[in-house]
Amino acid sequence: MRLWTVQHRAVLEALNDTGELVGDWARVMSPSFRPAYEEMVAEMARRGLDCAGHPPLWAWHGPDTRDDRVALTAELLLNPGDPEEYDRYVVLDLDVPDEFVVVSSYGRWNDFLEAIFMGQSAPNMDWSIDRDEFDEPVGCRVQACLPRIAGPWVLSVRPLEPSSSDEPEETPCAVEAGE
Repeated sequence: MRLWTVQHRAVLEALNDTGELVGDWARVMSPSFRPAYEEMVAEMARRGLDCAGHPPLWAWHGPDTRDDRVALTAELLLNPGDPEEYDRYVVLDLDVPDEFVVVSSYGRWNDFLEAIFMGQSAPNMDWSIDRDEFDEPVGCRVQACLPRIAGPWVLSVRPLEPSSSDEPEETPCAVEAGE
């Protein structure tokens, strides 16, 4: 399955040293995300994927298009503000065996996150994906979670570069993330 992900540049050292990249709870953007991430780990385990005590790694369905679709998605999720912040990240284009990937709807994931943040006890995640979410030409309707990224799955690595536009086009991430 073709996927792309934006990762901190520092993880490339681990990828080079060990031949794989695994998640690190210390790198999760916010401690308030942990309950949702733990539910993703549990869903992955139900589907036969063991994260070995690590959080999942997030990626997006489809290849790295090397255009504003990738840049805008990264900007909406990471909010880099200056060139030094962009320099911290790289885009990895991946070809991952299907059996190592759990795909889900990014919109439904955001609904689940919101329920957790609003304090709903035991919210339910709807793991289904609508067929049209796969067919969207732009952005990130389908997210992919992996227990690890193996070195041989990496097709290319490039620096994250700012989008070419100050006015982002409508992207699914912006609409569904409520930004």
